[in-house]
Amino acid sequence: MYTINMALNVIISAIMVIQSVIALPFNTALFFIDNEASVFESGDEMYTVIWSTSLPGTGWVTYTYDGVEYVVKDLQNSAVRTEDTVHSVRVPKAHLDHNAYTYSSQQISTRRAYVAVKGRTVTSAPVEFKGYSGQEQINMLVLSDIHENPYNAQKAVNNFTVQPDLLVLNGDLVSYMTSVLKFKQILSYAHRFSGGTIPVIYTRGNHENRGTYGPEAVDIFKTSTRGQYFTCSYGPISLLCLDSGEDKDDSDWTYAGLVDSTSYIAEETEWMKTLSPDEDADYRVCIAHMPNVNNRYGFNWVPILTDLKTDLFIGGHKHRLNFEYRRLNVPFYQMLDGGKTNDDGFIATMLTFGGGEIRGIAYDDQRNLAGEHTYVIER
Repeated sequence: MYTINMALNVIISAIMVIQSVIALPFNTALFFIDNEASVFESGDEMYTVIWSTSLPGTGWVTYTYDGVEYVVKDLQNSAVRTEDTVHSVRVPKAHLDHNAYTYSSQQISTRRAYVAVKGRTVTSAPVEFKGYSGQEQINMLVLSDIHENPYNAQKAVNNFTVQPDLLVLNGDLVSYMTSVLKFKQILSYAHRFSGGTIPVIYTRGNHENRGTYGPEAVDIFKTSTRGQYFTCSYGPISLLCLDSGEDKDDSDWTYAGLVDSTSYIAEETEWMKTLSPDEDADYRVCIAHMPNVNNRYGFNWVPILTDLKTDLFIGGHKHRLNFEYRRLNVPFYQMLDGGKTNDDGFIATMLTFGGGEIRGIAYDDQRNLAGEHTYVIER
């Protein structure tokens, strides 16, 4: 029986290899980078560089640090990933800040036990990445609720006269996550507004929970917690980035009994309880898509955020700007960051940190000033 199975495997492998070789010239012509890379915060003093290609293949990031060239591969349990069109590589922040990197992929037509058919390799131009450089003012561009309308978001962003040092994408960038193509839209927005040159913080919205690709998308970011929540910092800013789940209970008929956000949020809540306030930070910011932090599937995050000495909570979801969002009796500032408005409009927000203040200004896609506010941080 073993001999028969081995012979069948050899025959099947041979057929697949021959088919791949015959199709290789055609597939090679169709292999290219279809979404350029962005550099995402992912916790643990690490970045995750993410890009995508038109066909499946490998991925790796190349850079030189301290005179040593590094080639960091997209791995899963020691094996190079070859079956996906989305590629993600974790790199130490210290290695990438103020450094140049390139990213590459090679098409893999067939991978069998003892043989693989490989196509051409595509490589990006060098990308100059900016990290914190001790600047007196830090500009954070905050966008949420794009819902597949990046053009109006771009019009709103074009109003700002300063360039962002940090990009926050606070959920609901797409309306559902049914396939890898929807995730690729998120990658396109991340690169559109960051150019792959500044860090990106992505927090998952309720709409990005919807669809079979939602759970798979979380794994791509390779966060330190393995969920879409983590802590990170940018100079004097300490950031708590949360996954706030859906806007309805697990029992709602729309989920057909196929979700368990309650257990996921419970794990996230227990993780939050293990954290301590960053006493060295000048600004402590929490970012989450859903603004009702007092009741996330029965869990009240307000006492935890209070214990962590949060200065400002940034929410989205409401599709409106509110710099003085007043909900609950909490000891920290709250704001809603705008997003898609009136079905076709958009409001973008820029926060500037410096001098013990957080100054917010927002514009819409019609060049109108949508609002401005200053938060005074007292220590």
